[in-house]
Amino acid sequence: MARSNSSKKLSYIRDLFAKEYKKIEEYCILKKKKHIQISAEEGKLLSLFIKIHKVRSIVEVGTLYGYSSICMAKALPEYGHIYTIENDPEHLSIAKRNFSIFNLNNKITLIEGNALEKLNELSAKAPFDMIFIDANKSGYPQYLDWAELYIKQDGLIVADNTLLFNTVFLESPPEEVSEESWYAMRGFNYRLSDEKRYYSILIPTDEGMTVALKLT
Repeated sequence: MARSNSSKKLSYIRDLFAKEYKKIEEYCILKKKKHIQISAEEGKLLSLFIKIHKVRSIVEVGTLYGYSSICMAKALPEYGHIYTIENDPEHLSIAKRNFSIFNLNNKITLIEGNALEKLNELSAKAPFDMIFIDANKSGYPQYLDWAELYIKQDGLIVADNTLLFNTVFLESPPEEVSEESWYAMRGFNYRLSDEKRYYSILIPTDEGMTVALKLT
């Protein structure tokens, strides 16, 4: 009964508040990998952050098929822009197609390559208003290192999968999760919980989404 109610609850939310985002999913998400993409309500949540905070420039680490990029781009003002980084050639090809379908090539720059290398190249365009991190979990602390330097004061740092498949709060890493990723994510969340540097919260979505306002 609890699982049935949970499914009905999500359908109610998505049908009422995220209809457009469900339609975008049909183009951007392959069924075999749907579980690794953000959900429609999370896409709407990202858009809401952008609208509320009047975000104009975004760096995204981890494009996948471009769903989150599209959700964010559609919320940007006319001259807003996203730089999104992806290292997988197959994902890049699908994302590029999806950006064209939604006529968003003028708002999205798709960058191929290693995330840390490409972030260093993007430093010249800083400061940015927001970063969205949804990539290899062991790299989250390094992406945060970059964000602390190049996201503007009062900018947003948002990261998905920060509950690490509901393991990050356990006393030790389980066998199914790498120790490197587990310690990296715990360190990432701990740093963002620093109230002197951030105004932040870990939202208990299915995968966890940490949202932080950079104070310094």
